[in-house]
Amino acid sequence: MARTAKLALTVSAVTAVALSPSAAFAASSPSPTGGPSHQDVTWMKTSAAGDLFEIQGGRLAQSHAHSAAVKQFGARLTSDHTKSSKDMKKLAAQWRVTLPTAPDGKERAELAQMARLHGAAFDKQYVKTEISDQKTDISDAKKEISSGSNQQVINEARKDLPVLQTHLKLAEQTQSQLG
Repeated sequence: MARTAKLALTVSAVTAVALSPSAAFAASSPSPTGGPSHQDVTWMKTSAAGDLFEIQGGRLAQSHAHSAAVKQFGARLTSDHTKSSKDMKKLAAQWRVTLPTAPDGKERAELAQMARLHGAAFDKQYVKTEISDQKTDISDAKKEISSGSNQQVINEARKDLPVLQTHLKLAEQTQSQLG
């Protein structure tokens, strides 16, 4: 009988806590140290796939571009996104998030298209693709900064944003050099 009374008391206490307004608020409020939300994980995966796209595209620029400026731009993207990829892998491991091991389907198609090009045709397509891609990446990072819930993931987006903005400026400068 005493055991039944303890169980009833425990169930009543748990129910009271679970139904209290403060418990409901705590459950729905993101914690700055809590795990990443769906938004955070989506950005992490998108960003990681984007890093892989940039690394592979930058390597293509080294072998397919005619313009020294395009080759230099590709080398910069390869270097910066290799670092970004390493940082994202560390963050993902901490939160047990599985990152993609290849660019997404659209990016793979863009890489395949660019791989068929050489010289000036490659230069123009690569820079055009990069301008579009950097704008998307900037928008995604801004969305994570404003809508994310995990402070570490938000901080990663904050760290990436100025690098992406620099890449956009470099892409636009490179495009103007190509004429």
